[in-house]
Amino acid sequence: MKEKLTLEIEKEADKASPKVGVSVTIDVANGEGSHVSGPALLVPKCSSYEMLEREVAHVKEELDTLLKKSQELFESERKAESLKLDEKLGAKEIWDILSTIEDPESLIKEFNGLSHEKRLEVADYVFTNCNVFSGVASVFSMRYNNEEAKLE
Repeated sequence: MKEKLTLEIEKEADKASPKVGVSVTIDVANGEGSHVSGPALLVPKCSSYEMLEREVAHVKEELDTLLKKSQELFESERKAESLKLDEKLGAKEIWDILSTIEDPESLIKEFNGLSHEKRLEVADYVFTNCNVFSGVASVFSMRYNNEEAKLE
């Protein structure tokens, strides 16, 4: 596998120590014929090892955060796939299932996959029986479009 990360070293004539950063090689095509390729600075150039170490640690933290978010997304997606909402269920039963979905995008997908009539029933149940100021019901109430009976 080709390495995508590179140390970027900038040696200034009047300074004793170089500045060092990290770049990543990117290759992006947009599907319409446009293509961009080349290095992009991932870690700014630093004048000391300690500064570089802090910057790299910050990037690692951000990557770990993104990894955690993606894990939650995949788990929610797997959970949603296993739900298989049955339109024969009542609004309360459907909401009991939907309210276990923590990822808002998965909740939107599952709710909007219901028939228009069933979405109206579930929305009526949520707004009349649930605390819309906390938890999944809060997300539901903020994203509900009354005109289309869909979550956005």
